[in-house]
Amino acid sequence: MSEKTTKLIAVCAADMSIDYNDRFFDAFKKHASRFGFKILFFNAFSPLFWQQKHDTGEGSIYRLINPHLLDGIIMLGETIKNDDLRHYIATRANEAGIPVISIEHPVDGCINILYEYESTMRKLIQHLIDDHGCRTINFISGIKDNTFSEERLAVYKSVLEENHIPVEEERIGYGEFWYGPTQKVVQNFLDSSLPFPDAIVCANDSMAIATIQYLNEHGYNVPEDVAITGFDGIEEALDFIPPLTTIRYDMDGTVLRCFRIMTSLLAHKEPEEPLQILSEIVYGSSCGCQTSSKNALTKYNRMTTKLHSRLNDHRHFNEIQIYMAADLTDNDSFFGVFDSIKQYADEFRSDKFWLCIVDDFLVEQEELSDIIDKSNFHRNGYSAKMNMMLSRINNEWQGITDFNTSDLLPDLTNILKEEDALMFFPLHVLDQTIGYVAIAYDYERMNMEHMYHFVMNISNALENTKNHLRQKNIIASLENKYIHDPMTGLFNRRGFSQRVEPLYKKCQENGQAIFIVSADLNGLKPINDTYGHADGDIAISTVGQALSHVSPSNATCARFGGDEFVAAWQADTMDETEFRQKMQKYLDDFNASSGKPYHISSSIGVVIAVPNNSVTLEEFIKFADEKMYKEKVKFHQEHDPR
Repeated sequence: MSEKTTKLIAVCAADMSIDYNDRFFDAFKKHASRFGFKILFFNAFSPLFWQQKHDTGEGSIYRLINPHLLDGIIMLGETIKNDDLRHYIATRANEAGIPVISIEHPVDGCINILYEYESTMRKLIQHLIDDHGCRTINFISGIKDNTFSEERLAVYKSVLEENHIPVEEERIGYGEFWYGPTQKVVQNFLDSSLPFPDAIVCANDSMAIATIQYLNEHGYNVPEDVAITGFDGIEEALDFIPPLTTIRYDMDGTVLRCFRIMTSLLAHKEPEEPLQILSEIVYGSSCGCQTSSKNALTKYNRMTTKLHSRLNDHRHFNEIQIYMAADLTDNDSFFGVFDSIKQYADEFRSDKFWLCIVDDFLVEQEELSDIIDKSNFHRNGYSAKMNMMLSRINNEWQGITDFNTSDLLPDLTNILKEEDALMFFPLHVLDQTIGYVAIAYDYERMNMEHMYHFVMNISNALENTKNHLRQKNIIASLENKYIHDPMTGLFNRRGFSQRVEPLYKKCQENGQAIFIVSADLNGLKPINDTYGHADGDIAISTVGQALSHVSPSNATCARFGGDEFVAAWQADTMDETEFRQKMQKYLDDFNASSGKPYHISSSIGVVIAVPNNSVTLEEFIKFADEKMYKEKVKFHQEHDPR
């Protein structure tokens, strides 16, 4: 692959809801062409932290990666909060002999590009002390024992000690990087007997925003009463009122450095670039800097406009998803689901997309035994072959086709001649893999949160359709068992009645004759007593087979129980003599070739007549039974003269 002028790089990420990823994706696509790179994004929507069934299904997208197609892999390691999956990606790359880089999270087997934020965080806390005169500073860390939480907490303690400010444990709390736990920490600060702090330093922006909101609700103003700082530089923090003072990474610079390092590795050279990237302070007004009311009003107006636009977009999207869910549910086949999805194709947010399904998922007729045996349809990961069920390229629908999963998409080479970046998302329900969606990535049109809901809507619709079809198959199978005799495969009494009653009424109405046969195995008890019940079952089945074989194709043959059989059909092709001759020949042929020490024979009663409206089917069968019993009495008189 090193001979190619264009290099194919996979970028693996998770937790699609965070602004962090959007900014990285934009930077990867924006700068890739400068280095001759094409990008394949493999994205899990969830952070994969909880390791529940849903996370297993999300993480399956990384098992789609074919390192033999690639020149290198880049991981946004901190977004994939699952050590096993990070290790899996790195191992696949190492085994294929291609370079793999992890950004922000160290992973064995990777070139690790890490952020150096200690010096910047020191500078931020020192700014609070030197420029704003803060002497009592509280700290809200993230998750206890988390690497980033503890490292940032250590910097806080170190700076306070250097400035001869006592470290008081009551001024430290763990907000777990999120709103709810942070509010509890702030309430603890308010309830504390210690003096109210001059500043609160937060280990990420989400906790800083939650702190400001909670303090505002309790009568405190920021920065007038207390300075607040964050960390990460997310979009919400920069648009917040007051704008957060925070620490931000240069993502464009990070991607450019990552690409330069990858270029060196592909040329089999040692990277000359440093593997640490510095962060920078973004000064907002939450610490007391940049407090211009005019700037704040302008930012407020801009933020309000943006929020209203997003809210309207979200309302519109939710309305579409409600209608889509209803339309997808209103189907009784997979092709109905795919036809319904076509109506919502614009929700893929791309001019090119591909919807691919594992090759054993779309079976509509399943045997009951296969349905019961979950291993036959429960899949974690991808099949060797995929079915491309939907694809639209520049508003033109493509045909259905199958392809090798290792190729990722049909005709991937030609697709990449026109596209710089493709993005792959998992289709799954819980831990069961259904397939994946691929799109030509367009940063301006993409909304990851909406895509998550859209893709899960498709997954759930496909799984619901499969369950619906399974239920239909189970019902059909049970109905089949309900009306059939398990030993002979013939209809039972119930099945016979369901099929023959309509025929019987038709014959009554049209004055047509019906042919009814009552047959009974001769000598079952001696066979059972002498040779065992297994041979008795053979004898019973043989009579059933004989009856089914010699009756016309439109006949209904049934075992009523024990050794009693009944058959019925519209009388138009066979008379009684012909039927008896065929029946006798079948049994004679069996007896001649079976090697059994006993002979199988049957007593038969036949009635051929136009049924009278006053005579029921059951009564009509009794006429045939009476004839059969007379023949059976004669058989016993000849073979058992006692």
